[in-house]
Amino acid sequence: MTKDTKKPLLKPSVKQEIKSWVLIILIALGIKQTIVASYHVPTGSMENTIMTGDFLFGNNFIYGSRTPDWIGIPYTRMGLHIPWFRLPSIKEPEQGDIVIFKYPEDQYVHYVKRCIAAPGQTIEVVNKEVFIDGERYPDPKYSEYVRPTTYSEFWKDYNIFPRGAGNQDNYGPIYVPKVGDTLRIGEYPTQLLKNVVELAHHSFYIQDGKVVIDENEQDYYIVEQNHYFMMGDNRDNSLDSRFWGFVPFDLVVGRAMVVWLSINKEMPLYRFTKIVRWNRFGKVLS
Repeated sequence: MTKDTKKPLLKPSVKQEIKSWVLIILIALGIKQTIVASYHVPTGSMENTIMTGDFLFGNNFIYGSRTPDWIGIPYTRMGLHIPWFRLPSIKEPEQGDIVIFKYPEDQYVHYVKRCIAAPGQTIEVVNKEVFIDGERYPDPKYSEYVRPTTYSEFWKDYNIFPRGAGNQDNYGPIYVPKVGDTLRIGEYPTQLLKNVVELAHHSFYIQDGKVVIDENEQDYYIVEQNHYFMMGDNRDNSLDSRFWGFVPFDLVVGRAMVVWLSINKEMPLYRFTKIVRWNRFGKVLS
């Protein structure tokens, strides 16, 4: 008669542990990249819709999830760019959406702004009031103005893009290009044309008064993707498309959804119970 013998429990090997952690990390990164991700807002350009110190979740799949375009050491710029593609989208950004996108002048940085003008629309700002295709665009519900005065329409701010377009209170009119548009040299502002062409990864320069794109003289350029005009709800304190130009669809990451944490960094430590803005928790962004 034999006795049943219990097999000893085998501890997972180091190799198995590593495989498990790698799988967990890959799943987490996949969710972050394609479904939902957390973003921190360090500035007040969207106040009072989004407050300085808000942490929010962004919907990364509604506009079509982007596969990773860079691999490297997190929180550094040590790494390399890799080919990427966009998964099918439910929709593209629309006027009024709060959009998360890569800053065109530094694509390591994410910005959160409101889409004020969609592809094919014309934007103009007159005495701080926004007009789209000639119609008054209503101010967002929680928008804020921190400067009571208005810059004269006759003053040209050379920080504004393109130069000569006015100032942040009196701006444009500027047409926002859509895919398939033919922008003719001499008819469309050269600075804006350069912005659109270079964001599509083409070379652009002027030689002997002629526009040269990819080493060929051109009389026109056919737009390859939709573009968007982004603006902060706190328009007096926002560096947005008025200062650096359009956002092409390639740089769109997702749509801001909800605040999951809000930290008031101006609150002194002895009032630590007030550092977290509890009333912001779960606020849906619109």
